[in-house]
Amino acid sequence: MIPVRSAHGSEGIPLKGGSTLPFRVRRTWSAPAGLYFERFYLVDPGTREVLFEGPLREERIWGLQSLTELVDEVREPIELAAGTYEMVFSLGGTLGGTVTVEAFDVSDEQAA
Repeated sequence: MIPVRSAHGSEGIPLKGGSTLPFRVRRTWSAPAGLYFERFYLVDPGTREVLFEGPLREERIWGLQSLTELVDEVREPIELAAGTYEMVFSLGGTLGGTVTVEAFDVSDEQAA
């Protein structure tokens, strides 16, 4: 996860007033070539509750010998507290991986 604005740092999910500021979700896939439905989820690791579902996308994956990069920009604010979360990635309805992400408050100067 990468904040859209570089003033918010180089990784994680920036927050202001209990809501997310815009951030990007970048991931790469290596799977047999073909069309797959792909989606990501923001999950509370303590409760396993899904807090946000990314868009369901149909994507062409290039194949095992090459990485296919996907990027989504989340602009709509999500109510979220500062802390540690998981991003869960699904390809073709199968768990493809997880990554830990920090949500952090930014200062008034950084948010402007």
